[in-house]
Amino acid sequence: MPDIAAFTHNGISVQRQLAPPPMGPLGGIVIGLVGTAPDADASLPKNTPIRIANLGDAAKLDAAGSERGTLWRTCYEVFRLVSVPIYVVIVDEGVDVAATTNNVIGRVDASSGQRTGIEALADCMQTPTHICAPGFNTKQVADALAAMGKRLFAIPVGDGPNTNDQAAVNYSKSLGGEDTGYDAFYLLDPQVSVYSQATKGNVYCSAAAIALSCFARVHAWESPAKGGMGALISGTARNIDYNIMDKATNGSLLNKHGVSYFARTSLGGYSLIGNRTVTGRFVSQVGLEYAIIRKLAETAQRAMGRNLSKSFMEQEISKLNNWLRSLQADETVMGAEVYLHPTLNNTDRYANGEWHIAIKYHGFSVNEHMVYHLIEDTGIVSAFLEEVL
Repeated sequence: MPDIAAFTHNGISVQRQLAPPPMGPLGGIVIGLVGTAPDADASLPKNTPIRIANLGDAAKLDAAGSERGTLWRTCYEVFRLVSVPIYVVIVDEGVDVAATTNNVIGRVDASSGQRTGIEALADCMQTPTHICAPGFNTKQVADALAAMGKRLFAIPVGDGPNTNDQAAVNYSKSLGGEDTGYDAFYLLDPQVSVYSQATKGNVYCSAAAIALSCFARVHAWESPAKGGMGALISGTARNIDYNIMDKATNGSLLNKHGVSYFARTSLGGYSLIGNRTVTGRFVSQVGLEYAIIRKLAETAQRAMGRNLSKSFMEQEISKLNNWLRSLQADETVMGAEVYLHPTLNNTDRYANGEWHIAIKYHGFSVNEHMVYHLIEDTGIVSAFLEEVL
């Protein structure tokens, strides 16, 4: 007897179509550093990102206890206030400052393809959210940080010239340029004073290093100066006059030109003053934008290679809308909406496997300027007199 060609199975089959997994929260802070550690443990490789998770790991950057170099101090100042992943790239100290600066800037080796210096930050196991070469304050280093920040969607944090206010303003003016990464560059000046056990006294160190501890204590979409974010420092290399009521201070001049600084405030001790990048953008809004981009990059791979069916596209749009609604609910974003782009989706692009998703969103502005209006009202006096007479 011939087979029944139409027969499949006398029973049931179950085919599952799972909903896409939740995208989860925006990621936390991850710091990437490039600098020197001349007394590092011999087991630590050069020009390779090394994950430093705590003060015990950081101690290996200064096995001799001499506190030399730039990496140990930065890790120590961050870890004494907050616990975040830090990736360090150790470079050799050159015969002079210029040679060391070259090592910090780094390159890609033509023969081996190995990245060195700032270029090596691209090899971190976790993508850094903030990158820094603490203590190296040349425009060439700033350019390298800005370019790497643009590639990684990480905020570069850099040091100013540490001489005087006008030099800091001029340095900030020398930075920038459209689409170069400087719209995310957060600049600090001057250096700050911290206690050194090695010298049994105070020493000056990178203000950018201390600012990283402020960034690490807030969300990526918040200003590091949130709530008068304090720092464990003893002073600054020069006094920056700050007055919450006075627009004519030198501190106000620095902020106007995208330079942040540490100053004494009514909260006690020293607080970080400055919410903006060198181009004037709120650093918190840059942080939000970059955090969203990193999350999209992190979660998109699962959808690659799928057929562009109507149900698939609707599912992806719904997933993104649900995710952004959760960000709106916890006040990470002010509002958001996702939809198929009305003009960029066409037959030719679809046939080439390309479709366009529009994501509308906006973050919150920073409370940078509060204006109180005191209005003397004689009607209050009249009402008072009517009550007592």
